Amino acid sequence: MANSNIAHPPFFNRYVSLVEPGGIKHLLTSSLVDLQNDLSSLSNVDLNYRYQEGKWNISTLLRHAIDAELIFAFRALSIARNPTSAIISFDENEYAKASQNHYSIRQLQDEFMNARNGSILLFNSFEEDWLNRKGKTDMGDEISVSSIGHIIIGHWLHHKEVLKNKYGVEI
Repeated sequence: MANSNIAHPPFFNRYVSLVEPGGIKHLLTSSLVDLQNDLSSLSNVDLNYRYQEGKWNISTLLRHAIDAELIFAFRALSIARNPTSAIISFDENEYAKASQNHYSIRQLQDEFMNARNGSILLFNSFEEDWLNRKGKTDMGDEISVSSIGHIIIGHWLHHKEVLKNKYGVEI
């Protein structure tokens, strides 16, 4: 993406590259219907299914996607408000260990939709120039508010592909 407000560590290219070009507010809003359809298609999956020993089950993968969206939204809020401290990394595997509860598919669907609706409302509350604001990660890399929005969308698209290709889930 050749957009001047896109800045992020190279690790996030795998998510950002999955997102169509466009304004992040519009992209987030239009992603809602697709996410709702994706989550609806998971209504009858076995949440305990793992495609391989030691890999997350479907419930944990969905919980991870929700946790990550909330964390990314917080990061966007922090940068939009001109922080003075670095954006802290999180260990997805530690979060996954702590989220081994038995969630119903309905709970996961509702939480994910609420998280995405929250992300949309948050980004819509930002002034346009705030989308260009950049913060630093704890590793010293720049990351912009707009990039975080793209990461939010692309992160789910990445895990949707994992569900299809590794778990054999029809989405």
